[in-house]
Amino acid sequence: MGWVDSHCHLNFPQFDFEQLLPELKAVGCEGVLVPATTAASFDSVLQLKQTHPGCVFTALGLHPYFIDQHETSHLQRLDDAIREHQPHALGEFGLDAMLDGATWNQQLFYFNQQLEIAKSHGLPLVIHCLKAHDELASLVRKSGFTHGGFIHGFSGSLQQAQRYLDLGFVVGIGGAVTYERAKAMHKMVAALPDDGYVLETDSPDMAPAFVRDKANSPLNIPGIAQFIAQLRGQSIEQIYVDTTRNVERVLHITVGA
Repeated sequence: MGWVDSHCHLNFPQFDFEQLLPELKAVGCEGVLVPATTAASFDSVLQLKQTHPGCVFTALGLHPYFIDQHETSHLQRLDDAIREHQPHALGEFGLDAMLDGATWNQQLFYFNQQLEIAKSHGLPLVIHCLKAHDELASLVRKSGFTHGGFIHGFSGSLQQAQRYLDLGFVVGIGGAVTYERAKAMHKMVAALPDDGYVLETDSPDMAPAFVRDKANSPLNIPGIAQFIAQLRGQSIEQIYVDTTRNVERVLHITVGA
């Protein structure tokens, strides 16, 4: 079994997907999940899905980083786009306490509105969260949301991870785990259950330690997986099997079908 990058922005202009795809397949890639971050990016993400069905999985959402670009009308546009184009998930969206505190109430508004849209469509979530895990998990739990999803770029505690797992989510593990200084993250990743995590790159951001001076891409998944395999005392093949099954379960898909 090959692997899936559960979070990469291959619609960004620095990527030529047609050129990258043969390289990805040569190193075992069986699929990528590409999330939108603004209403303006919906079309570029959906275009990748249209031209590469079965290989590109998609999510549509409004990311807190771009809060100044969002308008309330974009929520209706999101709802309409989901109904028309049937993406695999809603996202990337979430809460980020590292941003200007003046945006917090807006972040909460867009988070809660998108959570309700996902509930209405029965879609899993692709969540961005920084320094707000406890509050975000509490909001999801209180909302009654039951469709699961991915907690992207997770580097929190095992206790926080378990709270998400109990809510039906899995955590995304990427390049951050490959840094020697990330001791707490190493312990957390080693202790996760086999059904509790997925691989990701967040390309072009979050480059792993072994390519820290270069742009990140899904081509780095095998290196990240090898690092995780060493932490967990498992084979890289087992990492691929477990994480691909986890993607399939969350997105309700069969990879490679």
